[in-house]
Amino acid sequence: MYEAILRRMETNRVTLSNGVSVGLPLRCLDWTGIVAHFPAPIAGVRNLLPSRKLRPVQISPGTAILSLAALEYRRLADIAPYNEVAIMTPVLNNPLLNIPALPFFFPGWFRSAGFFVHQMPVTTQEACELGQKVWGYPKFVADIGFQEIDDLRRCRLCIDGKEVLTLDVERGPAKIQRIDYRIYTIKEDRLLRHTIQTEGLYYFSLLSGHASFTLGDHPIAEELRRLGVGTRAISRVFASTASSLLYEADKRSPK
Repeated sequence: MYEAILRRMETNRVTLSNGVSVGLPLRCLDWTGIVAHFPAPIAGVRNLLPSRKLRPVQISPGTAILSLAALEYRRLADIAPYNEVAIMTPVLNNPLLNIPALPFFFPGWFRSAGFFVHQMPVTTQEACELGQKVWGYPKFVADIGFQEIDDLRRCRLCIDGKEVLTLDVERGPAKIQRIDYRIYTIKEDRLLRHTIQTEGLYYFSLLSGHASFTLGDHPIAEELRRLGVGTRAISRVFASTASSLLYEADKRSPK
């Protein structure tokens, strides 16, 4: 299942402050992850976007999407394992039309469809530095843990002893799939886009429910609470085991 990931030749290297040399694209050889998408008023989501070019994808007129992802990177080519949470929103870049629902359910039809990353806590300083240095990810170090509870996977995010959120996503029957994701970030006042190629055992559900989150008392939790995010998931994703290639940015333009 992972032959393409293992054979991929690096095109560049970056050296971290601890002396570790990391090959790019970054090879994530074994990871597992959960993702859930929740409805949110478009006005609040729009305020999260730092670029006038990015437009929130709408699930219905006036309703955008907040996506919560939690990943456990168990084996990577050049850096130590780490956990990660991504608080994101699906976006279009300079769209001529912003048709509700279609870019979310059929992102392959829209070349500019992707996710803008608003917050991305990780569990190691090494992953934090690499993400900031290469891709402009809004990374910082936090406590992120996972639990298996009956038929669901739970992730709990805490910062400086304060709970931010707990995300629960139910499992489902997985099958091998290859999926590409486009990600938008801001680095040095430039809008960047990069691609993540993945292959693994995925379960997708477009049925509402079967995923939930609770918010704690950290300022990030208060920010999410003010957005008015709906508690019933639009859809969910469970990746039981996967690998990926994280490429360098391929688009640079003023935000």
